[in-house]
Amino acid sequence: MKKILFLVGLFLVNLTIVKAQQQTRRFSIFADPQLSWFTSDTKKFKSDGAVMGFNIGFNADKYFAERYAIFTGLSINNLGGNLKYVEDGYKLETRDSTYNIDAGTTIKLKAQYLSVPLGLKFKTNEIGYLTFTAQVGVSGHIRLKGAAWDETHNIDKETATKQFNLLFASYHVGAGAEYSLGGSSSIQAGIIYSSGIFSAYDAGYGKVSLGSLALRIGVVF
Repeated sequence: MKKILFLVGLFLVNLTIVKAQQQTRRFSIFADPQLSWFTSDTKKFKSDGAVMGFNIGFNADKYFAERYAIFTGLSINNLGGNLKYVEDGYKLETRDSTYNIDAGTTIKLKAQYLSVPLGLKFKTNEIGYLTFTAQVGVSGHIRLKGAAWDETHNIDKETATKQFNLLFASYHVGAGAEYSLGGSSSIQAGIIYSSGIFSAYDAGYGKVSLGSLALRIGVVF
């Protein structure tokens, strides 16, 4: 009887430990320098170069197993690019005016978004002080503001918020590493690639979305 009680007690202790491990939560803050660009599903527009921006925010990881987690978060994300209009007949609407865009014109565009990611994170066992990670997921983006530049029409950072769709979504994949600082704290670095699923910019025809390549730099608690 004592042996049975001992085994039952041992089982309950192990179950409690496993449950605690499964409910482990970790938080991180990050400031990612990134390059972003436009993508198009039509020949009427094409990407004409990337622009620099930052994605700043935090993530929360909930581990449902020792090395697997679901994550979400919140960030202020600055995305954009240089968009070339291949044909005539399109307009750019800003707060100051509405411009007719000639064929061959390249317009620089930037927008600021409130971004919410949702995905899966995987990590290796710790090797020395290093743990390697990978992630995959989707992000929803809410447009906050937008701006445009075009030397041909003397457009210098004019507000063009309405040209950007209020909502768009993207998928992302990434890989990186965490360096332990002792305890549960670590610094992280990695690369995250993102590509738009839905249209982000109202060019007047087709789907014009946004892609990015970010350098993840952050601290994990």
